[in-house]
Amino acid sequence: MAVSSEFLDGLTPSAIRDITASIREKKSRGIDVVNFAGGMPDAAYFPVKELKQITDEIIEEDSGDLFQYAATDGYLPLREALSDLMKRYQVAANPAEILITSGSAQALNYLSRALICPGDTVLIEEPVYVGAVDTLKSYGPKLVGIPMEEDGMDLEELEKALRKGRASFIYTVPDFQNPSGSTMSVEKRERLVRLAEKYDTYIIEDSPYSLLSFSGGVCPAVKSFDREGRVVYLGSVSKTICPGLRVGWICADQESVRKLIYLKQRDDLQVNNLAQRQVHRYLTGGSFDAHLQEVCGVYKQRMESMLEAVRTYFPKDAVYIPPRGGIFLWLELGGGIDARKLFPYILNRRIAFVPGSFFYANGGGKSTMRLNFCTNEEAVIREKIREMGLAIQAWQAERK
Repeated sequence: MAVSSEFLDGLTPSAIRDITASIREKKSRGIDVVNFAGGMPDAAYFPVKELKQITDEIIEEDSGDLFQYAATDGYLPLREALSDLMKRYQVAANPAEILITSGSAQALNYLSRALICPGDTVLIEEPVYVGAVDTLKSYGPKLVGIPMEEDGMDLEELEKALRKGRASFIYTVPDFQNPSGSTMSVEKRERLVRLAEKYDTYIIEDSPYSLLSFSGGVCPAVKSFDREGRVVYLGSVSKTICPGLRVGWICADQESVRKLIYLKQRDDLQVNNLAQRQVHRYLTGGSFDAHLQEVCGVYKQRMESMLEAVRTYFPKDAVYIPPRGGIFLWLELGGGIDARKLFPYILNRRIAFVPGSFFYANGGGKSTMRLNFCTNEEAVIREKIREMGLAIQAWQAERK
């Protein structure tokens, strides 16, 4: 007999992981698919050599503590290093205000469990990261989407929603947003915090892409404007070092961290000791900034190659905003194209993308799509975006 409950039976699979499964299934049959769909960074730029050396050193020096239970809040030297990293976002945080988590996905899950009761309202960007929607929905809130503008969330619409009743929290990805690629202006960041104060709510600031800036500039975090402990910052090394380490963190006031530690003690006790030490040594060993500079340079070139191919081969009424960082390009196709219906047509040509409707919690985005520009080399991007654009035009012509 299968385990069953109202909560468990209400869970649904990740739409993007379903797409990834389709790609794997084709690969198992010897069919290679060029993948513009996933949210992963390019594995070719993972610092494997450095991590191997670091790992050997850790095992040699720290093997006793390495393989023992450890503090739930995380490895103190790593929390100190992350406290120093937060200064780049103009956030002053001491190590007691940082909790190490198994990626920022676990952090969002903890905060959802802590703050949402069934029927509560949560305000989200729209479009929004589909993984966040999956997590939030599992706790039974009403999700209210706030439209995105080129410079972030539409704060006029946000305030209208806040006036209708208290929200458990506002969820935002302010830097190179997933999926839209937009970046919230500094003015909006400060105003967002003032709205949270005015309407007595919290802000969950999810920032895995903040350091993937093509200009080298880093915006002040939303949390940098926080005066009352209303902003909880979620960080991760998944996009800047590598996702398999599963190291993220929560930055919040010390009392909030203390309560979240109790939650983690009832979950998995602690994050993997080796991974925490690997991240600490990599962040403090002198290679991190050079690695970031290299990765951002490569991703910028790939983004520009994708944009040029889109401009040349996609339907001329396609709308997009060039991202200033991150890993995604967001497009809206004209002509009433249904991207979900288009998906199998393109997949049969061994190319994958994500239909944008998956990023709308309450429906919408029929003609939109998300493309990851960081995981393929420029020549592949140019050729496959050309093929994709011509295929979209052929698909349109067949339906006229």
